[in-house]
Amino acid sequence: MPWITQEIRAGAPYQVGDHTITPLANVFRIQIPHLNGGLIWNRPAAVVVQGPDGCEQTLPVQDVTRLAIWALFGASLLAVTLAWLTSHRR
Repeated sequence: MPWITQEIRAGAPYQVGDHTITPLANVFRIQIPHLNGGLIWNRPAAVVVQGPDGCEQTLPVQDVTRLAIWALFGASLLAVTLAWLTSHRR
């Protein structure tokens, strides 16, 4: 069994009117053998919409929360770097 796996998993389908909507998620899993537990990280990936005629359309999902977290991380890294540079110039 591999320690690190990544896969796309489908959630439970929902019936909305005459359309069937199925969410898809990226699953990143770290599991160390012989230990109970591990790390599982789920991120939204896409939504599959199936119409009444059977035609399927996959709509990607923008993970806005992840983008906000990376933006905050970058801003904090920039702030720490600027603070370090200004304190060492004196």
